[in-house]
Amino acid sequence: MSRSLDPETTASLQNDDLTTIYNDVVSALCRSSEGLLEIEFLGKSHPLPPHCNVLVDGNSMATTKAKLVQAFMVARQVFLKYARQCPEEREQDLRDASAVILLLDPEHLTAANARKKIIRKRQFGSEKQLEELLKTEMRWLDGYLTSRLHRHTKSPTLWGHRRWLLEVWNGTGLKHDIRLSLKDVVLVAAELHPRNYYAWSHMRWLVQIFDAGPTKQNSTSRIVSDHSDITFVVKDWCLKNPSDISGFSFLLFCLFDVLPNGSLAQIRVCSSICDEVLRFAVSFRWTHESVWIFLRTAAASRYVSRAVRASFFQAIEGFSIQKDGQPVLQAAKQWCIKNQQSSEIE
Repeated sequence: MSRSLDPETTASLQNDDLTTIYNDVVSALCRSSEGLLEIEFLGKSHPLPPHCNVLVDGNSMATTKAKLVQAFMVARQVFLKYARQCPEEREQDLRDASAVILLLDPEHLTAANARKKIIRKRQFGSEKQLEELLKTEMRWLDGYLTSRLHRHTKSPTLWGHRRWLLEVWNGTGLKHDIRLSLKDVVLVAAELHPRNYYAWSHMRWLVQIFDAGPTKQNSTSRIVSDHSDITFVVKDWCLKNPSDISGFSFLLFCLFDVLPNGSLAQIRVCSSICDEVLRFAVSFRWTHESVWIFLRTAAASRYVSRAVRASFFQAIEGFSIQKDGQPVLQAAKQWCIKNQQSSEIE
């Protein structure tokens, strides 16, 4: 969303009740809900009805850029009033104001830090209150990260805030299933904003910090199974988004660094996924560099069978495509030949 204002929008800022607009936006953003909030900004082709500031339908809300700017003007005043010293009874006001500010500007680090400060206060109080606050904060934040808001889905400030929340979450001993974060947040944000480095980096961190299952007491076989589940979910996403290099890079991370190193399970999964991606690439005549970088890297590793590696070379030789796609395939072939390792199984 552009930060610039046209003359018509600038004029409207002086003619409305800003406090009422602010309260309506806050009510839509911060109301209690079990699901994630879906937010949308309306263009000039979809004006709001008269005397309406926000459209709300279930877990969805929509408003205009002009209304958000008007709400921001009030939010900024409230935020400056309570940012430094906020009495406990005014903490909700500070959270409301920061939510509006971050909706307009997702890189407003001071607003994000103000929300952290409120949570830090709860760390020395009731565990139940802290748990409820963390869940509420996570639900609000994930709504921003998964809505059709171009700057929010790839905001380093918001993804950093989510990581900080999960660090606090982990420190309290609360359970967290990273498969839900993958399906409900990371994959959604990655599809809304292709090659979403921040979303995939967040997922890498999650896998390294948390076990794949909802608890840390799972058996080794269960953890292997859960890691395989994550890998296959990512594989399915990559096949639907073949031009996304960040997704395929994370898939390689799953194959090489998440599954138990050198195990029979790792070799079977890696060989199976490499073979499936190769078949899709041949069937649909994909020449995306992202696909063939993935295939060359997987085929050159020691974690695929020699049969799959042979299929990789045969597919390139028999690939019938336009000349502009040949350099990608030939580069993948030469790289694989130069860097291939000894396969452990046939």
